[in-house]
Amino acid sequence: MIQLRILAPVVVDYYAVPGASLRDPHGYAGFWADQQPAVDELLAGLAPGPVADVPWRPPSVVLEHTRATRSLNLYRTIDDHAIGRTMHVLTGTLDPEHLPGVFGGVTTAPHAGVIEISFRLYDHGLMLLEMLADVDPRPTEHTDGLASRLDELQARAVAMGERTAREIVARYLDPLLRLLRAADRDNRILAAATPEGDPLTAEFGEPLWVTRSLVLDPAEPGADAVTRHWIKDVVIADDVRDPADRLLDGDLEHLVRWLNYIFLDRTGVGGRMLPGDPFRDQWDALRYAQVFYGALDRIDTRLSKILADSAAADSRWELEQLKGNLLGLSRRAELIIMERQDLSKYLKRAVRAEMDAILEFWDYESLLAQPVRFKIEVCDRRLAELATRRTARSAMFTDLILLGIGVTSILGTALAVTEFGRSMTSDPGMAVHDLGRSSIMAWIAGQPADAVLITSGMVSLLLVIMYLFFRRDRT
Repeated sequence: MIQLRILAPVVVDYYAVPGASLRDPHGYAGFWADQQPAVDELLAGLAPGPVADVPWRPPSVVLEHTRATRSLNLYRTIDDHAIGRTMHVLTGTLDPEHLPGVFGGVTTAPHAGVIEISFRLYDHGLMLLEMLADVDPRPTEHTDGLASRLDELQARAVAMGERTAREIVARYLDPLLRLLRAADRDNRILAAATPEGDPLTAEFGEPLWVTRSLVLDPAEPGADAVTRHWIKDVVIADDVRDPADRLLDGDLEHLVRWLNYIFLDRTGVGGRMLPGDPFRDQWDALRYAQVFYGALDRIDTRLSKILADSAAADSRWELEQLKGNLLGLSRRAELIIMERQDLSKYLKRAVRAEMDAILEFWDYESLLAQPVRFKIEVCDRRLAELATRRTARSAMFTDLILLGIGVTSILGTALAVTEFGRSMTSDPGMAVHDLGRSSIMAWIAGQPADAVLITSGMVSLLLVIMYLFFRRDRT
């Protein structure tokens, strides 16, 4: 029997408050522990009723972050992870009967052979869907039939993964997230939900991609042809031998490169990837690689869009909104990069080596990490430009206020001097104190009011022209 294992990262509306578990580890763990009874009660109401003649068990969601972590003595064993807390915050387990919109009445492969459905929720708006199905694409006649059946299996697997992801999010995850947000009214644990008008809301429930992994015994009839066709599009640079030849000759036990993966199960344990199974480390590594690649890919896409929007923004309100988005996304990107570096310290060496090999083949560093770092630098420059623009706007406002004060002061001073001069010449009591021989006051007193206003206006206009000249020179 050949088994098909599906893994798909899905965009969801869940964002954890950065650093919440570090600032208050006991309060953070207590929040999740308190929500488990409410989650169990919610799931009981969300699941469809039992189907006749079908064994029934309720859907299960286990909250993982219910214990406070500690930073001392993490390296207790050499054959296990030293991670104090799992990356995912919850694990859900479902049966096909819990998703009637996908599996109801469907009797074709791979739907009919599904034996395991699970999902994991991660901090950065990502859910990881996993499915395991018994399939047998081998034809009974000739090789041409094998190729068509494998291609058909691949297409159906992708469609099944997409539909399953949408129904899980709509039926179970969205109500669960609403329950958690209602319990966290102060936004201490969960970041605020995405606004209604945000274009990102259209992506929720959509998988980024659907990977297909075949688990088969190479000793079974037809396994050679299945292996060669399944990975026919895989190209490994600087490899002198075909990947399929290396697999069938025993040089490799598995091949995890791009979308179509294969595991040669020589021990017959199957594809459940339980503790102690021969491919457990490789599957853990594949999970981590999918999470880091998928989360950073979404950040990279959104950074590109927001940077483009910021270049076209004109109004002050748009700039303020874009500034908040740029700052939030750049910080989240930095957090994802730091989490990978931190996680690498505590993974089993076999898992870390496999994860690094997968990400290296996917060109994670050159296609994602480096572009995101560059865009973070662009964000910093753009934020500096926005700050400079705000400072310039404030400086111009201050200049205009000072210019207005100067213009009114000129007019006021001219009128005051004119009034004083006339008072001096017409009041003998004041003139007796002016012992000088200057006739300036007399001349000013003799000027008409219109001449004083016109002269003040010309001086004010000259100041305005000088202000605009130096302002243009500065900008």
